[in-house]
Amino acid sequence: MVLEPKTLAAAMAREDLKETHQETPSHQVNGGHHEGTELTLFMDDKVSVNVVTKSKEKEPLMKTSSPTRRTTEMTRTKEERPTLESSSPAQKRLHTKKDSHIRSSSLTMTVVSCLAALNLGLIYAYPAVALARWEEAGVNHTTTEITWFASTPMVVSVVVSVVSGVVMESLGVRCGLLLCLPFLTLSWIMIAITHEFWVLLLARVIQGFVASMFMVAITVYPVEVSAVRWRGIMVGVSEAMVMLGAFFTYLAGLVLFPSTLAYTFVGVTVPQVFCFYFMRESPLWLTRQDRDDDAAVSLACLRGPGVDITWELEQIKANVYSERIQKPSASEQLLLLRKPVYLKPILLCVLVLLFKELTGQFAAMAYAVKIFQMAGSTLNPYWCAVVMGAVRFLPCFASWALIERVPRRVLLCSCMTIASFSLATLGAFLWFWSWSDEGLPASLGWIPLTCLSVFTLSFGSGIGPTSWTLVAELIPSQVRNVGAGIINSSFSLFLFLVGLTFPFAVEYLGVGAVYIVYSVCSLVGVIFVVTCLPETKGSTFDEIQIALDNKWNSNVV
Repeated sequence: MVLEPKTLAAAMAREDLKETHQETPSHQVNGGHHEGTELTLFMDDKVSVNVVTKSKEKEPLMKTSSPTRRTTEMTRTKEERPTLESSSPAQKRLHTKKDSHIRSSSLTMTVVSCLAALNLGLIYAYPAVALARWEEAGVNHTTTEITWFASTPMVVSVVVSVVSGVVMESLGVRCGLLLCLPFLTLSWIMIAITHEFWVLLLARVIQGFVASMFMVAITVYPVEVSAVRWRGIMVGVSEAMVMLGAFFTYLAGLVLFPSTLAYTFVGVTVPQVFCFYFMRESPLWLTRQDRDDDAAVSLACLRGPGVDITWELEQIKANVYSERIQKPSASEQLLLLRKPVYLKPILLCVLVLLFKELTGQFAAMAYAVKIFQMAGSTLNPYWCAVVMGAVRFLPCFASWALIERVPRRVLLCSCMTIASFSLATLGAFLWFWSWSDEGLPASLGWIPLTCLSVFTLSFGSGIGPTSWTLVAELIPSQVRNVGAGIINSSFSLFLFLVGLTFPFAVEYLGVGAVYIVYSVCSLVGVIFVVTCLPETKGSTFDEIQIALDNKWNSNVV
């Protein structure tokens, strides 16, 4: 008899709970919960376990309601809780005011943490401006040096991504971000003071370590500090801040040389020190560290005055306790990956990100200025890069609404089809004019910019955010830690390979042929989404697994 993952986890949890109740001293359960606290743990749709914990005498976190009442609040169903429709006008106004404060407090902390994402945009987009400016100033680098300068942070992330999650969990997001800032500042100073390639490469290696830590922070923190109903928007802030960093780099590159631009980025890190210092740590992380008092203070600050945090705080404690009981270790998660039910979603997540990057979006970001120079466009290549940055940044806000309203597969396929068409048009146009001795006429210089802008718009509106949403929904919770490490490392590897191969491919094939290849890869990605991916919008994990098994059984992957 084969048990479903959630049922199996529930059965294991019940056995562990029995042993814990019999063998473990009561004051050690759940890191020392307060006397009489009753935790209701939902293992699956049919099983709930009540655990009564008693601890050594100490003052309760807050004097609000009785333990029985808190347990009742935790176990009440969604239908039983008061709704806005059944409230009086005064209660509705009060609820709206509190809800607005919760959103603004969470959004403020999310934006502060996502200043790390702004730094990622600066790191990724800097080569686009610096390489072109250095070439104009007579500072020549070989093609190999150019590719390694642009791609080194990604190849470092391939290795460091697995470790960075463990480090960030030990330090906390706040301390981790503060620790990374001095190293990031040092790397920009190294780039600003010299053109020696080995110094530039060492600086980019440091930026690769920092980028790996920042990636963990912007992935975890917005989800942990935001209320459930605002999590989609909070996660989207990270993507918007990365694109804002790239847009700022292109815009500043219009008037600043690479060394001055690097010093400007040093100045950008200064206010971040103060922002990160006063940032509230995640209540979930504090609870995992058995710092219950600090977790209550942090949650109260995030939710604002007048908001009862009792139910949410107890829910956080229950989730942490449940996680400690159920969650397999790293070695156990690796063994679980031998089973198709866990391995298939991880492979699909990796392939989703592979086809996402085979559209060539990282090459367009890292080599934006040189692409327009190679295309022979008569427009100012630096202004073209600014337009691309703006077109990439603005759709981030529209994508939040699209993801919530349009099915995942429909949105992803539509945007990848548009991207494939625009890349094919650009590639065919550039390939045709590459055979002409007269070069690209001035009257047609707008065509490369238009094609790349359409591609960038489709990527920002659907391909980028939808791909990561699918990854978050497909990865099984039982292997989330190890699976996330594999997926992040694979993603960094794909970025590195695209950035490394683009200049060499242009030398051997021509820029037009390279974009035709990217167009074909996008079209293959559409076929992959249609034939292999299940629809995940509004589905539970069990429903996704059933749909995934049906897809897997009916197709050869």
